[in-house]
Amino acid sequence: MNSQNPFINFKARSLVLWAILISIALGFLLGVVSSLSSLNPNDPIFALVVYDLTFILLCLWAIKRLSRLQINIDYIIGKIPRNYRWLPTIGIVITILLFSLGSGQLLLYLLSFFAPNWVESIINEEIFLSGADNFATVLNNVLAFITIVVVAPVTEELLFRGILLHRWAAKWGIRPALLVTSLLFGILHTNVVGLSVFGLMMALLYIKTRTLIVPIVCHALNNLAAVGLGLIPNDTSTTDMLEQLHSEWWVGIIFVVLSAPLLISFISKNWPRPTFPLPYFSNGEQSECRM
Repeated sequence: MNSQNPFINFKARSLVLWAILISIALGFLLGVVSSLSSLNPNDPIFALVVYDLTFILLCLWAIKRLSRLQINIDYIIGKIPRNYRWLPTIGIVITILLFSLGSGQLLLYLLSFFAPNWVESIINEEIFLSGADNFATVLNNVLAFITIVVVAPVTEELLFRGILLHRWAAKWGIRPALLVTSLLFGILHTNVVGLSVFGLMMALLYIKTRTLIVPIVCHALNNLAAVGLGLIPNDTSTTDMLEQLHSEWWVGIIFVVLSAPLLISFISKNWPRPTFPLPYFSNGEQSECRM
């Protein structure tokens, strides 16, 4: 089986290595540019630029590597099924968002007892700048929006669900690959529990619909909703926000209790059999049948 699976020749460690090399190269280039100009390398916009370029270049390298292995990227992406029902999918996005908010609040609540300074830095973190309405501020906010709603959903879904899921399924089987890719996705984000579940839901949607477009849209809608919630005005100081976190921890429990049963139901209904074909192979067989 493995000898016939083209993903067995795609090494995940090469993906990690290239991610590190690209990040180092971009960081070095940023340092050179800042030393030759008056630009401040600590400006938030440069973090966005480095993130975007790192993931875009990494995806381009991965696509090139896949083509050399004669892996058809179109089979990975797939096509949206005819008459696809988006309304239930939007309901799934809302449910995942509730769980992420609830689990994130509970996680910060627990961590505030052990690492209050770190929790304060998370609370104070701002992606969108406010204050002077100048070109730099507007440019930063536009780039931040594009990064969150476009670049992150497309690149992360391609890398985690489109490539790593197929690669590790070829190595360990579909079920371990689902768990490992989802856990890795969660670890790379602040809200480990919420984003691990999010990654698992996106992977199951991908397997169910056989197209990467559906999880990309869901990812974008989730991030868009998170952006909208983050833009709600809040004049509460950091100290007051920590006190609010301690006094309203039960809100997180309510969010988790409301969303968890729906997520568990979806996962149990769509949990694949060990022999269930991944999207790449299902799409490839359909394409050959048309021919």
